[in-house]
Amino acid sequence: MSDGGDIKDDGFTSSLDRLAQGFSSDELYKANSKTAEVFKNTVTDLIPKRSDVEEKYHIRDSVKIERKKNNAATVGILKKSKKAYVARFINDGWDTSWDGKRNGKKVAGLHFWEKASKEAENRMNETMTEEIKKIVKRKAGGN
Repeated sequence: MSDGGDIKDDGFTSSLDRLAQGFSSDELYKANSKTAEVFKNTVTDLIPKRSDVEEKYHIRDSVKIERKKNNAATVGILKKSKKAYVARFINDGWDTSWDGKRNGKKVAGLHFWEKASKEAENRMNETMTEEIKKIVKRKAGGN
């Protein structure tokens, strides 16, 4: 137990010390990105697919996960695809008025982003919980 005043402990106390250090940036991002992946897959499936148009980028193919400074993982549309504005119109709907005249009709949005967040919420919570459990188990010495 003691070696000249040095206490050697590979058990409970050292496990608590590792847990007290918190999560590293990479551990936080990994948990967040796995959770974001669940949302990305859900929203991608809900985005309507047009097969009658030949496009370099499709909105479905442009959904990506981005790492933020606080190790959060956000889901968005690739800038280079130039499809974010189209996705917004399809999601939110639009008014067909022209030249400032309110003579058009309102085209209803599909609200795929909102539907995806509701549909994926439980699976995202489960994924986050599992990822956190894995990190805690590894830090506590459970491999």
